[in-house]
Amino acid sequence: MLARVPLLAGLTLLAIAIAIGSVVIGHGIRDRNRNDVITVTGSAKKRIVSDYVVWDLSVTSQQPSAADAARELAGWTASIRSFLTKQGVQPGELTVNPVSTETVGSGTIKGYRLTRSFEIRSPRVRDIATVAEHSSALLAGGVPLSADAPQYVYTKLPSLRPELLAEATRDAQHRGRVLVDATGAHLGGLRGVDVGVFQVTSPNSTQVEDYGVYDTSTLDKDVTAVVNVTFALK
Repeated sequence: MLARVPLLAGLTLLAIAIAIGSVVIGHGIRDRNRNDVITVTGSAKKRIVSDYVVWDLSVTSQQPSAADAARELAGWTASIRSFLTKQGVQPGELTVNPVSTETVGSGTIKGYRLTRSFEIRSPRVRDIATVAEHSSALLAGGVPLSADAPQYVYTKLPSLRPELLAEATRDAQHRGRVLVDATGAHLGGLRGVDVGVFQVTSPNSTQVEDYGVYDTSTLDKDVTAVVNVTFALK
């Protein structure tokens, strides 16, 4: 009977060791399944045409007296209004801002500088672009116009995002399948998606920014979506 005690103890220890080993192996398998993944970057690009334009311009008069500056500015303002009307700018598209005034000189006032700014906002993108191209006629007529380049924007970007994200995800899935098939493995189910910022750039531009790019200088634009998709391997 006493001789059986060491044997029973040994068998007990062996059983415990097997049980512990099984648990460790089981965790190892689960960890392996959890870690057997691949992350692939997919992208999609679409060429769009801006559907809205913003054009800012201004004129400034500087004279020794405020009255003289005001009279000169009023004449130039009338010339600009007349030009824009003849060019087809509609009243609802034009905003004429109040006059801003500043004095010239330090300590002693030597003059007054008065500025009137204008802003045109319109969905008639090409028409307003043509007006901006012809604005040099004001300079030729003696109006010291200061004008920014038109800003072209695309207002339907929110509705475009789902389409591009779906296309970018399919691109990632295709790339992942090509990579995995080459190794003899198979692409499994989706584990996670990390959506990058959208890049709105001039056509064929390679510009990329961490917080996104929104180019307003060109009528035509490229909208690019990028996603990082994680798939399981099987």
